[in-house]
Parts: sequence; C-alpha cells; structure tokens
Amino acid sequence: MRSCLTVLCALLIASNALGQPLEMPTEVSGPPAMLDAPQPLTLEEAESIAIASHPAIAEQQAMIRAARGECLQVGLAPNPTAGYTASEVGNEGNAGQQGLYVGQQFIRGNKLQLNRQVASQQVHVLEQQLTAEMLRVRTRVRIALYKVLLTQRQVDLTTGLVDVSKQAAKTVSDLFDAKEARRLDVLQAQIESDRILVKLRQAEANRDAAWRELAVAMGQPTTARRDVQADLESLGWAYDWDTSRQMLLEGSPELAALMMDVERARAAVARACAEPISDVSAQVSVQYDDSTEDTVTGIQVGMPIPIWNRNQGGIAKARNELTAAQRRLEAYELQLTSQLAEKLRQYSAAKAQADAYRGGILQRAEENLSLTRESYQAGESNYLELLTVQRTYFESNLDYLGSLGEVNRSVQLLNGFLLGEPTE
Repeated sequence: MRSCLTVLCALLIASNALGQPLEMPTEVSGPPAMLDAPQPLTLEEAESIAIASHPAIAEQQAMIRAARGECLQVGLAPNPTAGYTASEVGNEGNAGQQGLYVGQQFIRGNKLQLNRQVASQQVHVLEQQLTAEMLRVRTRVRIALYKVLLTQRQVDLTTGLVDVSKQAAKTVSDLFDAKEARRLDVLQAQIESDRILVKLRQAEANRDAAWRELAVAMGQPTTARRDVQADLESLGWAYDWDTSRQMLLEGSPELAALMMDVERARAAVARACAEPISDVSAQVSVQYDDSTEDTVTGIQVGMPIPIWNRNQGGIAKARNELTAAQRRLEAYELQLTSQLAEKLRQYSAAKAQADAYRGGILQRAEENLSLTRESYQAGESNYLELLTVQRTYFESNLDYLGSLGEVNRSVQLLNGFLLGEPTE
C-alpha cells in the first residue's frame, strides 16, 4: 500500500505540473513555426496532386485516345488499287496487251457508319470509366488523408500521457534517492512509463504508415511526410435510404459505363445484321494491243453472293452479347443496392458510436479521472484504481478516434458512389 501511495503521489505531482486532466486535442499540433516548414496538406491539394499524377488516370486517358483513333480508323473507306496488267505476251512474237488498271471496293449497307457507331459507344464507355477512376482515386485520397489526421491525433494523445508518466517516474526516482520511496515504487512507475512509451511508438508507426498510404493514393509514393489539415467532426450523411439509392443509381459512373456498353452492344447487333449485304468491287483497265495497235478497255465488277454465309453466327453472337450486357447492367444495379445497404448500416453504427463518445462518454471519462485523482489524493482510493481510470480515459479517446475513422470511411465511399474501397 505504501508503494502504491508513493507512486500515485508522484503521478499526481507530474499531472499537476502539466496542468489539468489530459484532453484529446481538437486540432493537430505541429512543431514550432519555421521559415522553411512545409504548410499542412489540405484535402483540396491532395486531390489535385492525385488527379494530376496518378498513373491509373493517365492510363485511362490514353485508352480513350486510343479508342478515338480506332473510331476514326474503322470508318475509313478502303484505299483504291492500281497496277500494271499484261496478257498474251509473246503471242506470235508480239508484246501482247499491256496497260494499267485501277480498282475500288465499295462498302455497302452503311457498314462504315455502323463501325463508327460501335467504336464511338466504346469511347463513351471508357469516358465513364475515366470518371469512375477519378472518383476512385479521390475517394482513396480522402479516406487516407483523414486516416493520417486520426493517427496524428493518436500521437498527440499518447504524447500527453508519455509526458505525465515520465514526470511521475522521475518524481518517484527522486523520492527513492531521498530514502522516501522503495525500489518497488520506482520499478512500478518505470513500467507504466515504458508501457505508454511503447504505445507512443506504435502510434507514430501507424501515423507513418498512414502517410505512406496517402502518398501512394496521391501517386507520389516518395513524398516526404507532412501534417494534414481537415475538418473531421463535421463529416456526415444526411440522406435517407430512398434518396441515397436514387442518387447512387443516377450518379454512378460505373453504372453509366454499363449503360453505354449496352448501347455499344446494340450498335454491334446492327453492324452484324448489315454484314450479309455484299460489298462491290470494281476494276477498270486500259491496255494497248501490240498486234492490232488498238487501245482496249476492260471493266470488271463483282460481289460475293450470300447463299451459305449470311453471318448467322455473328448475328447470334451480337444479340446474345446485347442480352448479356443488359443482364450485367441489372445485376450491377442490384449489387450497388446491396453495397449501399451495408455502407449505410456501417455509417449509422459508427456515427452512433462517435456521437455517444462525443456526447457523454469522453466527458464522463475525464470527470471520472479528475475525481479519482482527488479521491486518491485524499487517501480514499489506491494507485491501481487511478491507473485503471487513466487507462479507461485513454482507451475511450482511442475508441472515439476509431469510430471517427469508420464514419470517415463510410461517408467518403457514399460520396464516391461506393468507388475507391481501399484494399485490405
């Protein structure tokens, strides 16, 4: 009992030296201002960096340019042909008939325009996928940035506890040197100080890992760590189920891409149905007949006769691909609805937990810590009780930060039309 009293007295002295009971910081505290100190990273800046430098966005943009080139190419008419022709060469010692010819294939059935319709729909699909990729990148950046902010707060909270525990350990050590405390008291205070110091190292490691996740999300994995600045407590989702579902189905770029894919498949059916319409090949030649010294002209026109091959298989394939695209669209609508229900459930649970901590648990934990310190100072409670209350206060604040993290994750995914779920 005497050892507990000694350690707690030291803890109280250290706590009083540092001020009132620990409070969770409401803002990220950084190092003293310096002329060359980097400014805190804002959400807008992080998003701008990601959009400008993320390779996934650049890849999608390149695919769109390639698709536009394909759209141009498939609508171009075949080039004409030209060449030299000769016949009856050497007949009766004459040079025979020699001359030039030109030819052209004429595409019928509006096939070239239909080709471009199919290709242009593919461009629209890729454009929607680009929008989806940009949303995906933005959502991941937002989730990662708020995660960095939360880990910064964990570091600040743990740092405050480390300062108190170190001062307590020093006070007990001084009492031991003055023969007013036992070695057991010194060890107990040092153990508590070391334990909290380990938690600080873990919090710092989590902060550094969160920054690396943010740097990767921005497409700048080698960027030096900076503090971040954002408003975390104001995050929320104010829409009910029906409104949320309507917003999701109307605004999802992935769903829009599938709609464009249905139109592409429909255009492909029209193109397949036009395939049996035969193209016409024409050729005109002009030759000089050496034996008669006459100039002769030849004309040749031909086209395939679609008797056995009328593109039956191609038409069946295109129609079934259209059906598959329509069913894929319907299936994705159901998938989005299911995901929305789960995200709203996660948001509601996390928001309720965060509100409970913010609305009373944290205040009661702080009040309990203050009263327990006063009780111990009056000799009405022991060191173990004080230590338990202090740990409860610390863990309550960590749980609150964890619930804010879940709120952030859910809100950002809802705002991003459920795109950008970080890989676990």
